[in-house]
Amino acid sequence: MREHEKGTIVYIDKKASSQRSKSTFSTERTTENNKIIYKYAAWGKGDYDEYKNVSFYIEAQVEEKNGILYPIYSFNLIKNKNGDLIAKHEKKFDYTKQKIYYTISNGKEEILENFVFPMKGFTVDGPTMIHFLKTFVAHIGESSYKTFYLISEKGQLYRINIKDMGIETLELPMGKITAIKLQLIPQLGILTSVAKSLIPPTFVWYSEQEPYDWLQYDGLETGVGSTHIIASKTTLQK
Repeated sequence: MREHEKGTIVYIDKKASSQRSKSTFSTERTTENNKIIYKYAAWGKGDYDEYKNVSFYIEAQVEEKNGILYPIYSFNLIKNKNGDLIAKHEKKFDYTKQKIYYTISNGKEEILENFVFPMKGFTVDGPTMIHFLKTFVAHIGESSYKTFYLISEKGQLYRINIKDMGIETLELPMGKITAIKLQLIPQLGILTSVAKSLIPPTFVWYSEQEPYDWLQYDGLETGVGSTHIIASKTTLQK
């Protein structure tokens, strides 16, 4: 993973074929108490989840250990066009207790929903998933890197199987790029076969060589019932 990166992401409503939102992001590698930490931040405007014409700020930290990125925390602030807070989503990953704490608060920061999830294995959320999966790209084909768990912004925990779809040429704003394509397949128990007709296939693309830059995401924005989007990076650092 790059020590420092900045860029822009454009989010397209796949059904409407129109831009839904746009954000700028940055990642930075730091060392804290002899731990390697990556800090991620994104600032965006547009439509997000069920909110229209809003701004959003996302922040997350992950720790690198033995080549894997482990989320520490993430939060998402959603504000209206006047800058007033509408909602706050915050997750904390406690590896000592093997639990993940997720709270959803309103504009007054009053807690509306409170979730506690067990850690069943590698577990991530929306803000940390695309970075986390870079470590899986480096180990494609190895049995230990075919499954992870995802907490959606809706407060649902899914086991996700990863399927290697091979190499594909992407046409992005930055030009044509050869990319590794992965399909993310949620496991919903007896509902898995039904979900195939309700949930669109989810794909993510990374550059073919190290540092395996994330390039594009095609799937639901925040979980079941949300908008089907295509999110693409518009620039690629050399």
